[in-house]
Amino acid sequence: MECQGWRRRYPWAHDAAVALASLLLTLGMMRFAGQPPQGRVLVPIDYGYALLASGVLLGRRRWPVGVLVVTVLLAVVRGGMGGAHGPQMLPAQVALYTVTTVYGGRVGLTAGILLLAVAMAQLVTVAPRGLSPGMIAVITSTWLAVAAGGGVRAQRAYVAALEERAVRAEQARRDEAARLVAEERVRIARELHDVVAHQLTLINAQAGVALYLHEGERTDPARLAETLSHVKEDSKQALSELRAIVGLLGSPEAPREPVPGLDRLDDLVVSFARAGLRVDVRRRGEVRTASSAVDVSGYRIVQEALTNVSKHAGTGTARVCLDYATDLLKITVADDGTGTGAGGGSGRGLIGMRERAAAVGGRVTAGRRAGGGYAVEAELPLGERS
Repeated sequence: MECQGWRRRYPWAHDAAVALASLLLTLGMMRFAGQPPQGRVLVPIDYGYALLASGVLLGRRRWPVGVLVVTVLLAVVRGGMGGAHGPQMLPAQVALYTVTTVYGGRVGLTAGILLLAVAMAQLVTVAPRGLSPGMIAVITSTWLAVAAGGGVRAQRAYVAALEERAVRAEQARRDEAARLVAEERVRIARELHDVVAHQLTLINAQAGVALYLHEGERTDPARLAETLSHVKEDSKQALSELRAIVGLLGSPEAPREPVPGLDRLDDLVVSFARAGLRVDVRRRGEVRTASSAVDVSGYRIVQEALTNVSKHAGTGTARVCLDYATDLLKITVADDGTGTGAGGGSGRGLIGMRERAAAVGGRVTAGRRAGGGYAVEAELPLGERS
């Protein structure tokens, strides 16, 4: 891997090193191959051929086939001029290796056969009676060049596949992280909406009562103090819940208060009673313990539905029914209002209720009742899903 990294960073240096190695090896083989121990004396044409054929290899990366053709032609010309036969094929074999790495084993094998045909045609003129050591060397080195080129191509393809897989895995990890962040943002936005809409609606209603009690002859210090105390208590609770939710945006170890569930429904009813909305709660069937997700979703749906009653229904009463079946919890929040309350909503509350129900495998329907008023009905599973 380090060698490949160096080759990619400095391709010119790599090609120069290959050309220099080819030059030195070609000269050495032309001097000692098939000769007595002292070797043969190289003539200027030997140096010229080795320098030219090895220098052509500098362009093998850009023109692999062209370089192969040129080196073969140079080898043929040098072989026809006499001297050492076989060693002059080394630059052509280096070019053959490059062609195989670029175009694959099939092209490399075809080019190798053609190269051997040319080399054998020249070597046969030197040793017509059988295989000479030069023939064996050329055949072996040619097939080694093809095999090495095929192996390097396969190894590069394997490395490229690993790199592509790593890129895909990293992209998938980023996509998953982005999806989780988006889901968390939606969840936090939903929690913030529920808390702010509920608590501010109550505080607004209680502030209105306080102003009413403070006006003119209707001043009632005791009730005024009680109302302001409720405003303080509800605002404190809202701030506490907001801190818990916003704490999710910071350290994962940020302190959090328990998320409210249906077991705190009575407290919710009391908070609405302080704001002037009387809520009648009824439970049917055997009360069962729901999963934490269903419990929180049920509480938030009731909270949002009652907040909408307080803001928009134009009535002072509402009914909540919790109907426990074997595997289903049906929640109904209904009122007899006229729908003339102040403050036109954006519809985000109803969307949030439906999203909460869908998140746990349930559903929410809402609409006007036949006998007047408005009703929100939710069906939440009481299974193991959480």
